Amino acid sequence: MAQKPVEVVQALLAAFGKGDLPRMLALMSDDVDWAGDKLDGDIPTHVNRRGKAEVPKFFEAVAKEQDFARFEPLHFLCDGIEVAVLVREEFTFRRTGRKVDFNAIHHFTVDGGGRISRYRSYYDSARYAAAFRGT
Repeated sequence: MAQKPVEVVQALLAAFGKGDLPRMLALMSDDVDWAGDKLDGDIPTHVNRRGKAEVPKFFEAVAKEQDFARFEPLHFLCDGIEVAVLVREEFTFRRTGRKVDFNAIHHFTVDGGGRISRYRSYYDSARYAAAFRGT
């Protein structure tokens, strides 16, 4: 039996917590659309990625730039193939030493084959950018 969309997203977040990139990629469609819809092109985690060949660059940027103290999925909201996750994030930017803590919404679309085909994130990107830049 195929996994429910929420189970696919839960598996992805569990793999993220373990740093298991191959498992994360296995849960994505080949043409996954991974973006934050942010306008800060100088911030590597805000660059839109398309396809399994590009998505690892996002996770490489997260690993390089952010030292996580907390990444905790709090609530999963599901409507068909759409899954939104309220996540508590706390991390320090390695480049500036600035700490960031906020609630974020991570929104996923899971295709009919049980793979994540789209991702968007929503949070206070101005605070994020200021901490990244050290301003």
